Amino acid sequence: MASIQDLPPELLRRIIELFDRNDWTMSYKSLCKAALVARAWRGPAQDVLVCTVPFDGFDAASDGRTPRPSISSRTLDCADLDFDPAQKVLELLTEAGATVRSLDIMHTDGNDLDLGIMSFEMLAGLHSLNIGGHFEGQPPIPSAATIELRTLFLDPEYLPTPAFLELLVGAAPFLTRLEVYMDPEEEEFPGSYTTALQMLALQLRHLKIAADATSTPTRPRTVDLHGFVASCTSLRSLELHCATPASIMATLTAVRSPLVLLATELDDEWSRVADAKRVAELVDDARTQWEDACRARGVEPRDEQRFFTDYPAE
Repeated sequence: MASIQDLPPELLRRIIELFDRNDWTMSYKSLCKAALVARAWRGPAQDVLVCTVPFDGFDAASDGRTPRPSISSRTLDCADLDFDPAQKVLELLTEAGATVRSLDIMHTDGNDLDLGIMSFEMLAGLHSLNIGGHFEGQPPIPSAATIELRTLFLDPEYLPTPAFLELLVGAAPFLTRLEVYMDPEEEEFPGSYTTALQMLALQLRHLKIAADATSTPTRPRTVDLHGFVASCTSLRSLELHCATPASIMATLTAVRSPLVLLATELDDEWSRVADAKRVAELVDDARTQWEDACRARGVEPRDEQRFFTDYPAE
Protein backbone atom coordinates (compact mmCIF):
# COMPACT_ATOMS: atom_id res chain seq x y z
CA MET A 1 0.00 0.00 0.00
CA ALA A 2 2.88 2.38 0.76
CA SER A 3 4.15 2.12 -2.81
CA ILE A 4 0.65 2.81 -4.16
CA GLN A 5 0.30 5.93 -2.01
CA ASP A 6 3.57 7.25 -3.41
CA LEU A 7 2.27 7.21 -6.99
CA PRO A 8 1.74 10.58 -8.72
CA PRO A 9 -1.73 12.11 -8.13
CA GLU A 10 -2.72 11.82 -11.79
CA LEU A 11 -2.01 8.08 -11.72
CA LEU A 12 -3.92 7.68 -8.46
CA ARG A 13 -6.80 9.49 -10.11
CA ARG A 14 -6.81 7.02 -13.00
CA ILE A 15 -6.75 4.06 -10.62
CA ILE A 16 -9.77 5.48 -8.80
CA GLU A 17 -11.56 5.96 -12.12
CA LEU A 18 -11.00 2.29 -12.87
CA PHE A 19 -12.44 1.38 -9.47
CA ASP A 20 -15.69 3.08 -10.40
CA ARG A 21 -17.25 0.77 -13.01
CA ASN A 22 -20.86 1.52 -12.10
CA ASP A 23 -22.92 3.36 -14.75
CA TRP A 24 -25.47 4.40 -12.13
CA THR A 25 -25.44 8.19 -11.77
CA MET A 26 -25.07 7.98 -7.99
CA SER A 27 -21.62 6.47 -8.42
CA TYR A 28 -20.25 8.85 -5.79
CA LYS A 29 -20.92 6.09 -3.24
CA SER A 30 -18.26 3.79 -4.67
CA LEU A 31 -15.92 6.74 -5.20
CA CYS A 32 -16.28 7.73 -1.55
CA LYS A 33 -15.37 4.19 -0.55
CA ALA A 34 -12.29 4.42 -2.74
CA ALA A 35 -11.36 7.68 -1.01
CA LEU A 36 -11.21 5.86 2.33
CA VAL A 37 -8.59 3.35 1.16
CA ALA A 38 -5.78 5.69 2.09
CA ARG A 39 -5.44 9.33 3.05
CA ALA A 40 -3.34 10.09 -0.05
CA TRP A 41 -6.24 8.98 -2.23
CA ARG A 42 -8.80 11.44 -0.90
CA GLY A 43 -7.79 14.40 -3.05
CA PRO A 44 -7.83 12.59 -6.41
CA ALA A 45 -10.95 10.65 -5.40
CA GLN A 46 -12.86 13.87 -4.72
CA ASP A 47 -11.62 15.29 -8.01
CA VAL A 48 -13.01 12.27 -9.86
CA LEU A 49 -16.23 12.60 -7.88
CA VAL A 50 -16.86 16.19 -8.93
CA CYS A 51 -15.95 15.54 -12.57
CA THR A 52 -17.88 12.33 -13.18
CA VAL A 53 -21.14 12.67 -11.24
CA PRO A 54 -23.71 14.51 -13.39
CA PHE A 55 -24.47 17.92 -11.91
CA ASP A 56 -28.18 18.70 -11.94
CA GLY A 57 -31.00 20.35 -10.02
CA PHE A 58 -30.84 17.77 -7.24
CA ASP A 59 -27.25 18.75 -6.50
CA ALA A 60 -27.91 22.47 -6.76
CA ALA A 61 -31.14 22.62 -4.78
CA SER A 62 -30.83 20.21 -1.91
CA ASP A 63 -27.95 17.79 -1.89
CA GLY A 64 -24.99 20.09 -1.26
CA ARG A 65 -22.30 17.65 -2.39
CA THR A 66 -20.91 20.07 -5.00
CA PRO A 67 -20.03 23.50 -3.52
CA ARG A 68 -19.31 26.51 -5.75
CA PRO A 69 -15.52 26.42 -5.21
CA SER A 70 -15.40 22.82 -6.43
CA ILE A 71 -17.46 23.68 -9.51
CA SER A 72 -15.31 26.62 -10.51
CA SER A 73 -11.97 24.85 -10.00
CA ARG A 74 -12.67 21.76 -12.08
CA THR A 75 -14.03 20.64 -15.40
CA LEU A 76 -17.40 18.94 -14.96
CA ASP A 77 -17.95 15.89 -17.11
CA CYS A 78 -21.71 16.45 -17.37
CA ALA A 79 -24.38 18.92 -16.29
CA ASP A 80 -28.11 18.27 -16.61
CA LEU A 81 -30.62 21.06 -17.13
CA ASP A 82 -33.86 19.24 -16.34
CA PHE A 83 -37.40 20.45 -15.63
CA ASP A 84 -37.99 23.33 -13.18
CA PRO A 85 -34.50 23.50 -11.56
CA ALA A 86 -32.83 23.98 -14.97
CA GLN A 87 -32.50 27.76 -14.67
CA LYS A 88 -31.11 27.57 -11.14
CA VAL A 89 -28.50 25.03 -12.21
CA LEU A 90 -27.44 27.17 -15.17
CA GLU A 91 -27.22 30.27 -12.96
CA LEU A 92 -25.03 28.41 -10.47
CA LEU A 93 -22.71 27.12 -13.19
CA THR A 94 -22.50 30.56 -14.81
CA GLU A 95 -21.77 32.38 -11.54
CA ALA A 96 -19.02 29.88 -10.73
CA GLY A 97 -17.46 30.21 -14.19
CA ALA A 98 -17.64 26.43 -14.53
CA THR A 99 -16.28 24.47 -17.46
CA VAL A 100 -18.67 21.74 -18.62
CA ARG A 101 -17.84 19.07 -21.18
CA SER A 102 -21.35 17.66 -21.73
CA LEU A 103 -24.60 19.61 -21.35
CA ASP A 104 -28.02 17.92 -21.44
CA ILE A 105 -31.14 20.09 -21.82
CA MET A 106 -34.08 17.80 -21.12
CA HIS A 107 -37.85 18.17 -20.66
CA THR A 108 -37.83 21.94 -20.15
CA ASP A 109 -40.53 24.39 -21.20
CA GLY A 110 -39.58 27.67 -22.84
CA ASN A 111 -40.07 29.69 -19.65
CA ASP A 112 -38.07 27.17 -17.56
CA LEU A 113 -34.72 28.00 -19.11
CA ASP A 114 -33.05 31.08 -20.57
CA LEU A 115 -29.77 30.24 -22.30
CA GLY A 116 -29.11 33.94 -22.76
CA ILE A 117 -27.31 33.99 -19.39
CA MET A 118 -24.81 31.34 -20.51
CA SER A 119 -21.37 32.78 -21.15
CA PHE A 120 -19.62 32.19 -24.44
CA GLU A 121 -16.76 30.60 -22.51
CA MET A 122 -19.07 27.89 -21.19
CA LEU A 123 -20.55 27.27 -24.63
CA ALA A 124 -17.10 27.22 -26.22
CA GLY A 125 -15.91 24.53 -23.79
CA LEU A 126 -18.75 22.09 -24.49
CA HIS A 127 -17.82 18.87 -26.27
CA SER A 128 -21.36 17.48 -26.32
CA LEU A 129 -24.75 19.24 -26.43
CA ASN A 130 -28.05 17.39 -26.11
CA ILE A 131 -31.08 19.56 -26.92
CA GLY A 132 -34.08 17.66 -25.60
CA GLY A 133 -36.04 20.56 -24.14
CA HIS A 134 -37.32 24.03 -24.96
CA PHE A 135 -35.47 27.19 -23.97
CA GLU A 136 -35.50 30.94 -24.49
CA GLY A 137 -32.62 33.15 -25.53
CA GLN A 138 -29.26 31.98 -26.80
CA PRO A 139 -25.67 32.30 -25.64
CA PRO A 140 -23.57 34.86 -27.51
CA ILE A 141 -21.47 33.54 -30.39
CA PRO A 142 -19.06 36.23 -31.65
CA SER A 143 -18.30 36.36 -35.35
CA ALA A 144 -15.31 34.22 -36.38
CA ALA A 145 -15.43 32.47 -32.98
CA THR A 146 -14.57 28.79 -32.61
CA ILE A 147 -16.12 26.37 -30.13
CA GLU A 148 -15.02 22.87 -29.11
CA LEU A 149 -18.36 21.15 -29.78
CA ARG A 150 -17.94 17.62 -31.17
CA THR A 151 -21.31 15.91 -30.69
CA LEU A 152 -24.83 17.29 -31.15
CA PHE A 153 -28.12 15.59 -30.25
CA LEU A 154 -31.28 16.95 -31.87
CA ASP A 155 -34.96 16.17 -31.42
CA PRO A 156 -37.35 17.91 -33.86
CA GLU A 157 -39.78 18.47 -30.98
CA TYR A 158 -37.23 20.69 -29.21
CA LEU A 159 -35.34 22.42 -31.99
CA PRO A 160 -33.55 25.72 -31.35
CA THR A 161 -34.19 28.53 -33.82
CA PRO A 162 -32.72 28.01 -37.31
CA ALA A 163 -30.58 31.13 -36.87
CA PHE A 164 -29.01 29.86 -33.63
CA LEU A 165 -28.40 26.40 -35.09
CA GLU A 166 -26.66 27.94 -38.10
CA LEU A 167 -24.46 30.07 -35.83
CA LEU A 168 -23.68 27.04 -33.66
CA VAL A 169 -22.71 24.82 -36.59
CA GLY A 170 -20.74 27.60 -38.27
CA ALA A 171 -18.61 28.07 -35.14
CA ALA A 172 -18.01 24.34 -34.55
CA PRO A 173 -15.36 22.99 -36.97
CA PHE A 174 -14.87 19.91 -34.77
CA LEU A 175 -18.57 18.96 -34.81
CA THR A 176 -18.41 15.59 -36.55
CA ARG A 177 -21.13 13.59 -34.75
CA LEU A 178 -24.89 14.11 -35.04
CA GLU A 179 -27.66 12.07 -33.44
CA VAL A 180 -31.26 12.70 -34.51
CA TYR A 181 -34.28 11.32 -32.62
CA MET A 182 -37.68 11.50 -34.29
CA ASP A 183 -40.91 10.12 -32.86
CA PRO A 184 -43.17 8.84 -35.68
CA GLU A 185 -46.17 10.52 -34.06
CA GLU A 186 -44.46 13.84 -33.35
CA GLU A 187 -42.83 16.68 -35.21
CA GLU A 188 -40.04 16.58 -37.77
CA PHE A 189 -37.52 19.03 -39.17
CA PRO A 190 -39.20 22.07 -40.75
CA GLY A 191 -37.84 23.17 -44.11
CA SER A 192 -36.25 26.24 -42.49
CA TYR A 193 -33.54 23.99 -41.02
CA THR A 194 -32.26 22.81 -44.40
CA THR A 195 -29.42 25.36 -44.47
CA ALA A 196 -28.07 24.38 -41.03
CA LEU A 197 -28.29 20.68 -41.85
CA GLN A 198 -26.48 21.13 -45.16
CA MET A 199 -23.71 23.08 -43.40
CA LEU A 200 -23.36 20.27 -40.89
CA ALA A 201 -23.49 17.49 -43.49
CA LEU A 202 -20.16 18.51 -45.00
CA GLN A 203 -18.21 17.82 -41.80
CA LEU A 204 -20.05 14.83 -40.31
CA ARG A 205 -18.17 11.57 -39.78
CA HIS A 206 -20.78 9.84 -37.61
CA LEU A 207 -24.56 10.01 -37.99
CA LYS A 208 -27.28 8.33 -35.96
CA ILE A 209 -30.92 8.48 -37.05
CA ALA A 210 -33.45 7.04 -34.61
CA ALA A 211 -36.49 7.13 -36.90
CA ASP A 212 -37.95 5.78 -40.12
CA ALA A 213 -36.37 8.24 -42.56
CA THR A 214 -38.63 7.29 -45.47
CA SER A 215 -41.05 9.90 -46.79
CA THR A 216 -44.51 8.50 -47.57
CA PRO A 217 -47.80 10.03 -48.79
CA THR A 218 -49.25 9.66 -45.29
CA ARG A 219 -46.10 11.02 -43.59
CA PRO A 220 -44.19 13.32 -45.95
CA ARG A 221 -40.83 14.62 -44.78
CA THR A 222 -40.36 18.36 -45.12
CA VAL A 223 -36.61 17.76 -44.90
CA ASP A 224 -35.29 15.00 -47.15
CA LEU A 225 -33.29 12.85 -44.72
CA HIS A 226 -32.04 10.61 -47.52
CA GLY A 227 -30.82 13.69 -49.35
CA PHE A 228 -29.14 14.80 -46.12
CA VAL A 229 -27.37 11.44 -45.85
CA ALA A 230 -26.22 11.78 -49.46
CA SER A 231 -24.73 15.18 -48.58
CA CYS A 232 -22.60 13.66 -45.80
CA THR A 233 -19.61 13.00 -48.05
CA SER A 234 -17.16 12.37 -45.18
CA LEU A 235 -19.36 9.92 -43.29
CA ARG A 236 -17.50 6.95 -41.79
CA SER A 237 -20.09 5.40 -39.45
CA LEU A 238 -23.87 5.27 -39.58
CA GLU A 239 -26.47 4.09 -37.06
CA LEU A 240 -30.09 3.48 -38.09
CA HIS A 241 -32.51 2.71 -35.27
CA CYS A 242 -36.30 2.22 -35.09
CA ALA A 243 -36.29 1.56 -38.83
CA THR A 244 -37.83 -0.89 -41.31
CA PRO A 245 -35.89 -2.88 -43.94
CA ALA A 246 -37.27 -0.60 -46.66
CA SER A 247 -36.07 2.57 -44.93
CA ILE A 248 -32.70 1.00 -44.12
CA MET A 249 -32.13 0.05 -47.76
CA ALA A 250 -33.28 3.47 -48.98
CA THR A 251 -30.93 5.21 -46.56
CA LEU A 252 -28.00 2.98 -47.51
CA THR A 253 -28.64 3.69 -51.17
CA ALA A 254 -28.18 7.39 -50.39
CA VAL A 255 -24.77 6.89 -48.72
CA ARG A 256 -21.99 8.34 -50.88
CA SER A 257 -18.91 7.57 -48.79
CA PRO A 258 -17.32 4.24 -47.77
CA LEU A 259 -18.47 3.28 -44.28
CA VAL A 260 -16.24 1.70 -41.67
CA LEU A 261 -19.21 0.83 -39.46
CA LEU A 262 -22.93 0.44 -40.03
CA ALA A 263 -25.27 -0.43 -37.17
CA THR A 264 -28.97 -1.08 -37.70
CA GLU A 265 -31.79 -1.89 -35.33
CA LEU A 266 -35.24 -2.73 -36.61
CA ASP A 267 -38.40 -1.16 -35.28
CA ASP A 268 -39.68 -3.42 -32.48
CA GLU A 269 -43.07 -4.12 -34.03
CA TRP A 270 -41.61 -4.93 -37.44
CA SER A 271 -38.89 -7.17 -36.04
CA ARG A 272 -41.39 -9.22 -34.07
CA VAL A 273 -43.83 -9.75 -36.93
CA ALA A 274 -42.51 -9.16 -40.42
CA ASP A 275 -38.97 -10.33 -39.75
CA ALA A 276 -40.26 -13.74 -38.68
CA LYS A 277 -41.63 -14.28 -42.18
CA ARG A 278 -38.58 -12.83 -43.92
CA VAL A 279 -36.07 -15.16 -42.27
CA ALA A 280 -38.36 -18.09 -41.54
CA GLU A 281 -36.07 -20.44 -43.43
CA LEU A 282 -33.24 -19.62 -41.05
CA VAL A 283 -35.15 -20.34 -37.86
CA ASP A 284 -35.25 -24.08 -38.47
CA ASP A 285 -31.50 -24.35 -38.96
CA ALA A 286 -29.23 -25.43 -36.18
CA ARG A 287 -27.44 -22.57 -34.45
CA THR A 288 -24.20 -22.94 -36.36
CA GLN A 289 -25.94 -23.21 -39.72
CA TRP A 290 -28.08 -20.21 -38.88
CA GLU A 291 -25.01 -18.15 -38.02
CA ASP A 292 -23.30 -19.20 -41.24
CA ALA A 293 -26.40 -18.34 -43.26
CA CYS A 294 -26.62 -14.91 -41.64
CA ARG A 295 -22.97 -14.11 -42.31
CA ALA A 296 -23.30 -15.29 -45.89
CA ARG A 297 -25.94 -12.60 -46.30
CA GLY A 298 -23.70 -9.98 -44.70
CA VAL A 299 -25.64 -10.05 -41.43
CA GLU A 300 -24.06 -10.62 -38.03
CA PRO A 301 -26.31 -13.01 -36.02
CA ARG A 302 -27.17 -10.63 -33.19
CA ASP A 303 -30.94 -10.90 -33.13
CA GLU A 304 -32.57 -7.45 -33.66
CA GLN A 305 -29.24 -5.61 -33.82
CA ARG A 306 -27.06 -6.12 -36.87
CA PHE A 307 -23.64 -4.72 -37.57
CA PHE A 308 -21.80 -4.49 -40.88
CA THR A 309 -18.20 -3.46 -41.52
CA ASP A 310 -16.34 -3.00 -44.76
CA TYR A 311 -12.78 -3.10 -43.49
CA PRO A 312 -10.63 -4.66 -46.22
CA ALA A 313 -9.23 -8.08 -45.44
CA GLU A 314 -5.70 -7.87 -44.11
